[in-house]
Amino acid sequence: MALTWGEWPKLVGMDQVFAQYPWLDGGGYSVAVVDKGIDFLHPRLGGDPATGTVSPRVVNIWDWEDNDNYPFPDTSEKVDVSTAHATGVAGILAMLPWTNPVDGKHYQGILQNPDSLLYNLRTSSTNSQNTIRDALQWVVDNHAKYHITAVNLTDFIGTNALTPVYDAQVKALWDAGIFVATPVANDWLGDSKKGIPPKEPIGLPASSPYVFGTGGVLKNGTINPKTQRGPGLDLLGPSSGVSLPYYTPSKDEHIWTNGGEGNSWGTPHTLGTAVLIQQIDPTITPAQIMQILQDSGTPVVDPDGTGTYKSLNMLAAIQLAYQRRDDAADQGAGNDDLAHASRISLNGNRGSASNLKLLIHDHDDYTFTVSEAGHYRISTLDGVSLLDADGNVIGTTAAGGLSQDLAAGTYYLDVYNARRSLAGTYSISIVGPGAVGDPAAPGNAGTFNAIKYDQNDVLHFVWYEGSSKTLKYATRNPSKAWSSVTTIDGAADAGNFVSMDLDSVGRPGVAYYDASNADLKYAHFNGTSWDVETVDSTNTVGYYPSLKYDSSDHPVIAYYYKTGHDLRFASKSAGGWTITTVDSAGDVGRYPSLAANPASGVWSIAYEATGVGAFKYAQKKKGGWGIATVDDNGAGGGFVSLAYDESNLPSFSYYDAMNADLKFARSNGSVWSTATIAAKNSQGLYTNLFYDGGKPVIYFFNKTNNSLNAARSSGAHGWAFENLATGGGREDRVALNGDGFETFSWFDAGSGDLKVGDL
Repeated sequence: MALTWGEWPKLVGMDQVFAQYPWLDGGGYSVAVVDKGIDFLHPRLGGDPATGTVSPRVVNIWDWEDNDNYPFPDTSEKVDVSTAHATGVAGILAMLPWTNPVDGKHYQGILQNPDSLLYNLRTSSTNSQNTIRDALQWVVDNHAKYHITAVNLTDFIGTNALTPVYDAQVKALWDAGIFVATPVANDWLGDSKKGIPPKEPIGLPASSPYVFGTGGVLKNGTINPKTQRGPGLDLLGPSSGVSLPYYTPSKDEHIWTNGGEGNSWGTPHTLGTAVLIQQIDPTITPAQIMQILQDSGTPVVDPDGTGTYKSLNMLAAIQLAYQRRDDAADQGAGNDDLAHASRISLNGNRGSASNLKLLIHDHDDYTFTVSEAGHYRISTLDGVSLLDADGNVIGTTAAGGLSQDLAAGTYYLDVYNARRSLAGTYSISIVGPGAVGDPAAPGNAGTFNAIKYDQNDVLHFVWYEGSSKTLKYATRNPSKAWSSVTTIDGAADAGNFVSMDLDSVGRPGVAYYDASNADLKYAHFNGTSWDVETVDSTNTVGYYPSLKYDSSDHPVIAYYYKTGHDLRFASKSAGGWTITTVDSAGDVGRYPSLAANPASGVWSIAYEATGVGAFKYAQKKKGGWGIATVDDNGAGGGFVSLAYDESNLPSFSYYDAMNADLKFARSNGSVWSTATIAAKNSQGLYTNLFYDGGKPVIYFFNKTNNSLNAARSSGAHGWAFENLATGGGREDRVALNGDGFETFSWFDAGSGDLKVGDL
């Protein structure tokens, strides 16, 4: 049954956006509402005032008016309707679908994804500027953690200062790609009662270069006479007769009005559209969003002669975003189907395409022609379909690629993601017979790997080469010139789960799993060649080894005994290897991370207890090991990385499979605490933890975005996040040189090789 939409949704094209782009729903992108407090019990937001049930769409942060964590508008709307201001903003952004029983008109919020949350920050009426600053600082500190990508800011008091007290905060948000919008004042005509003369210039926050000012347009398409105009007015939006969830408990039948007036209501319309554009392309900047909104907007000439402004057209904005934000291959006729597939030419049985973008719910199709039958390797995103000349699916990429025998003929690749755009770019690499990548290149066809700097800032790099199934090694000097590639262990399929450390003179040792014999092996470079030996050969043993050297240059290895489901510990001395069991309580020991307390030299291991879905910490004690359960999340997850801080206290990063989150556990010497560092989507695999200036840093893989990221703690201000590489990120490792500069390795899905980068 077709919906009969309300007037404003039809005027701005909201109805057509939902009809033509039903997958655009906010996608888990969240908004901070800095205002007078949202009525989070409102039924149209999913709350229930009778039972005190809080809307699942509203997250209450802080109330600077009452100095508590209950940011609720505490004055009745019947006394002061402006107290419902933030509730009106929330309704435009996230109201549940609702049809007016009186006139049959349909309304709903722009962001319908239940994971697109509104963070409720209530400022003080007596200290507005400082509390706006504090609210924005909270967003600066937490936007990455909670995936906040936009801020609806309303300043009811204003300031005459040339530079606002929150200038640093809005600049930080701008630099972080957060879209901040605010309404301009409703006093273009002046206000004699308040001593405001007509046609005053727009002030803060809208005059800030880091904040977009929105004004009002009437239903007839003309500018609202009350709207301030001039520099600082970036866009016009609905401002008269706007439907708002002004809930009055005594009149449940009138929980909606159609009389919302003022520039405030154009702001959430603009902001909600901006978030949908962010969903289309997560890499877009605030300035680029506003350019799309303006270029797609409807021109409105100011009768007072200040110029021509643009009025929001949601449908045209979304259409322009898709056109403007896609890659070069998808311009013009596009490559959205096989008939318009972009060609990848194979030269010597090798071809590639790079700098490609994948927008939400958009097909990218490519074609290539095989002239020589044989075995081909296609490296690109996971889930890409390989089709024959008739359009039949004959293979699908996984773990970054697909290997398949192909006859001579025409083939297609269909790249598609129904629910999320790729943050960044991707590439496609096709390698056929006689065109295998250069085996002399460090990291070629690599998967498992390790990197580490010695005291002379020489980078040591070891990796398992998938094409030859052997363990390789190379070094890079301080001038970043690579040595030739050598083979550590030429035995077939030896080198899985490799771990490396350097002894006191900077010579590398590696522990790894020999898949052919199901053994744990160890190799050490003696200065001219590698000495290789088997450490443990009990059934299937040696998964996930973690190697360190003790103060006497004796190698020590923690590893998983797969057959027995135990965590084992091997140490070497003049008498050979000594093997002990650390933990055998069920299925325990996957992803062990070994470290020694810098002060005492005592060994400790953080690891996954798969059988009970938990993470444990073991510390060596006289006569055995002391074991503690740190996080009993019920699903485990793995990818553990253990390190000691400057106070010689242990901590470790890990992947929480129950929630698909990156987590961090820290001990104060007696008690462990855990924290979620990155939530939303699936992220936190392949973690690498180290300390920089006393603060933890975690490298990790964001599976949803197929990217390598870093989370850096800023102490009391939370965590800052960096995107280090796109189109891959599995098997990431990190090493610090003598000056503390970071070098990292990762698996690049496009090339099918390991890459090494530097910060």
